[in-house]
Amino acid sequence: MAEARERVKAAPISPEASLAYGQALRKAGHDAEALTELRRGVALAANRPDAAALLKWEIARTHIAKREFEAARGTCNGIGKTPSAADVSHVCAAEAHLLWRRGTEALGELAALEKGKAPRAEVAYAAKLASGRARELESMDAEAEASYREAIAQAESKADAHVLLGTLLQRTGRDGVSSLKRAVSLDPHDPVAQFELGRALPAGSTESLAALERAIGDRPTYLEALRGLTDGYVAARRLPDAKKTVETVLRLAPNDVFSHVVAGHVALAEGRADDAIKAGELASKLMPNVAAAKLLVADAWAKKGEIDLALEAYQAAYGLDHGDPTPLVNAARACVAAGRVTSAKAFATRATKDFAAYGPGWVALGDALVADKEPQAARSAYETAKKAKDVDALAVDEKLLRLK
Repeated sequence: MAEARERVKAAPISPEASLAYGQALRKAGHDAEALTELRRGVALAANRPDAAALLKWEIARTHIAKREFEAARGTCNGIGKTPSAADVSHVCAAEAHLLWRRGTEALGELAALEKGKAPRAEVAYAAKLASGRARELESMDAEAEASYREAIAQAESKADAHVLLGTLLQRTGRDGVSSLKRAVSLDPHDPVAQFELGRALPAGSTESLAALERAIGDRPTYLEALRGLTDGYVAARRLPDAKKTVETVLRLAPNDVFSHVVAGHVALAEGRADDAIKAGELASKLMPNVAAAKLLVADAWAKKGEIDLALEAYQAAYGLDHGDPTPLVNAARACVAAGRVTSAKAFATRATKDFAAYGPGWVALGDALVADKEPQAARSAYETAKKAKDVDALAVDEKLLRLK
């Protein structure tokens, strides 16, 4: 951002310098300042319609960042009034639709783009990214991956496609860390790349925390990264840092459901189970049927030894999100701690059947089998867990050594 600011000072009447500075401001989370600079750039480009179109496109992206769909969509429509900028208008509109997760509408705009003349390189690259995001929303992961890889082939040195590819790979149970590290190497000041890398790495690890801290350094109001960093500090048992960070989260978004969930995580880590339950219940009032809030309450009841209430909440959490194995695994662990071995085996078995590649599920099954005095079956479960990439292999080895 500082470099872009200096470019504007050196060339105060350059639309290109204004565009670069406005984009840097948006990425840093300074949306109001970005709009001011970009509108100044549009005025400078009064006699250069193509340059003005790119500036307006960035204005629309800033409105998207502010979750202002109507303003973004109106800006995109305005770009289309310039005949030579029809390609920009369609991609801009597709990006606006993606704000509200409208994959079908986004793909419709991109289809219209294909009917015109071949778009310029920058627009073609953005179209591939928008196509991939839209196809992810349509549960077409293979097609989305192909779009991201095509975008990388078009412009390997741009970070955005590497970020989206790495995030997709992580979500689908594959290793996206190398793609995310490539994105960070291409643009060390991209807060989204740093955040996604931090989220992909083992929670609480030094490398993960460093990436999340860099994301916040480049965008101090980045709520997702602040929440991720809070949970990372909890995982690393750096509770004073977690408490300080969650105070920032609550100050920035006091009515956000996930702000209260992470506050509950800190309370639970500090041994304040009742406060964690209150945080989870408050989160559920702000937005009913959020699995993370139910899971927090379940973990807090388990901490208090109220196993029946905990299991009820774990089942509710899993019922709200069948894509997350955590409620099943945590329920299995709680049952082992409470001496309910049969239930522990049932929850862990469900986790391993529904999420066969999820290592913690196999660890939970091994623990349940140990509690049920089935050492050979437990050994098999632990050996399967070690093949996964999301478990601490050394910790599993210690469990194996303790088997008789």
